[in-house]
Amino acid sequence: MQKTALYRKYRPLTFSEVYGQDHITTPLRRQIAGGAPGHAYLFTGTRGTGKTSCAKIFSRAVNCLNPQNGEPCNECAVCKGILDGSVFDVYEIDAASNTGVDNIRDIRDEIAFAPITAKYKVYIIDEVHMLSTGAFNALLKTLEEPPEHVIFILATTEPHKVPATILSRCQRFDFFRLNVKKLTEILESVLEKEGKTLDKQSVSLVAELADGSVRDALSILDRVLELDTPEQIERSLGVLSRAKLYAAAECVAKGDTDALYSLVSEMYSSSVDMAVFLDGLSEVFRRILVSKTTAKPEKSLDVSEDELVRIKNTAPMFSSGFLIYAMKTLRQSRIALTRGADPRAETEICLLMLATPSLSENTDALFARVANLEKKIEDIKNMPVTVITEEKPAAKKPKKAEKPAEVTEEPPKAVSETETVPAAEKMPKAQSKEDEWRELQSLDQIASHIKEKTVQLLIKHYVKAVYRGSEVVLIVEKQDDAEELKKNIDKIREAFEADHKPNREIRIERGSDTVKYVGEMYAYNNVETNPMFDFQ
Repeated sequence: MQKTALYRKYRPLTFSEVYGQDHITTPLRRQIAGGAPGHAYLFTGTRGTGKTSCAKIFSRAVNCLNPQNGEPCNECAVCKGILDGSVFDVYEIDAASNTGVDNIRDIRDEIAFAPITAKYKVYIIDEVHMLSTGAFNALLKTLEEPPEHVIFILATTEPHKVPATILSRCQRFDFFRLNVKKLTEILESVLEKEGKTLDKQSVSLVAELADGSVRDALSILDRVLELDTPEQIERSLGVLSRAKLYAAAECVAKGDTDALYSLVSEMYSSSVDMAVFLDGLSEVFRRILVSKTTAKPEKSLDVSEDELVRIKNTAPMFSSGFLIYAMKTLRQSRIALTRGADPRAETEICLLMLATPSLSENTDALFARVANLEKKIEDIKNMPVTVITEEKPAAKKPKKAEKPAEVTEEPPKAVSETETVPAAEKMPKAQSKEDEWRELQSLDQIASHIKEKTVQLLIKHYVKAVYRGSEVVLIVEKQDDAEELKKNIDKIREAFEADHKPNREIRIERGSDTVKYVGEMYAYNNVETNPMFDFQ
């Protein structure tokens, strides 16, 4: 015995069985229950959302001998006759096969006669947008003023192709796509009725591939119902697992070209369509971009909860600018494949350009590199940093003495000037917190105690300072500035004392930053000489 397809087996027989279209089934039931149905309806929406099913249910409900709150009973002679096709008062016409004006003229001649068995003659014209211009013109007058015993139901997936004169004469109902969550519930219900089991990952994949269509979801489920593992299901449907696509995205973020080449080699050996891979990776980047640019991505992304978690975990690896560059690059490679490019080579080049944007000279790649650099700087700025303030030395109590101590003034220590030290060179690791070098944050305040304007401005704008205990190092880049500081060392020492920092050992060095003393993570201001930003 021939197996009945799942989408036929589980076609809804009442309005209450139609999934996710309450905004349509509720007013239709009320019209029928009130005994005042319209004379012409237009059902629009994507494939597999219930247009034809609702039209058939409507044709039985308006003719049912025992209607129940606008629903057909499906038990009376008329309902059973419409279901098995023995009642000829309900006509289903495929406009794709009957596009000519003569077909519509035949309908116009037939509607003059009263129905044979049912109360209404119902004409269901599917894919009505396929009718010719002449056929639409022939239908127009009939649709405007049909006999009271005739109801037209027009169904289409492309309402923009239906003339406005036809649209204005119909009650229009738009059928919505079903989201992944609702489709998953429908599939799980069907699996339970069939006594079959399928893992959660595979059910989510089927729901996603259905693209909002219940019929497509059941058709795909029919294909994979007898398979055992997610890998077999993916191979049967010719798609890549989300896990592999997200793994590829993470390799792009890390610049791991070895892993990307291995992935392409594995897909090529398994006869995976490279165009399918590029499309899947582009969709992954799109979802990550949506996640990064909206506060509530779950409202904009029709994905399972597990995938939403993975998207949010992957998003911090990328900047929005890079994601836009990645999607454009994938689209260009996809177009190249349609023009006969070598699939493997084109895919490898595409992934290499994504992992290493510096290889590309176009503007989008440059923007991506700048966006990545900005992201690195922002990440460094957001690092948790413990702020340690300078502690003022406790005032020492004067020792009791029989006679006052003689005060001697020590000669100022010689100022040493050292050569510039490369930024990558680091000082030996400190043994304790007291031995650690730290940036001097109060340099501007200290400079304000110097009356000599030249020296004051020099310290405020051109000098960086670090300290460790009583040691202070003033770092300046130019030789002339170093000489100026050297000549005014006494005034600088006095400024430190005025700022409650007495007895400081001050020396001057030439250099461009403080990396030598405090490490790279605090020296991001001088990006051009900092090796961590990898300028080429």
